[in-house]
Amino acid sequence: MAFDPLHALTEAGIDLGPADEEQLAVISRLSEEETNLLISIQLQMLDAAPDVEAHMIGGLLF
Repeated sequence: MAFDPLHALTEAGIDLGPADEEQLAVISRLSEEETNLLISIQLQMLDAAPDVEAHMIGGLLF
């Protein structure tokens, strides 16, 4: 089965609902390594909260 970044991010609890079609198209082309990095960063930010607050777009950090 081919790697699906959208599924992996959703399974990790990242809400992609607010992302538009163009953003989802970009996200769907992420490599497994890039996707895992985003998930790792997201988990680290959540572990650090409330000491650290991140701005989020569509559940992704920016």
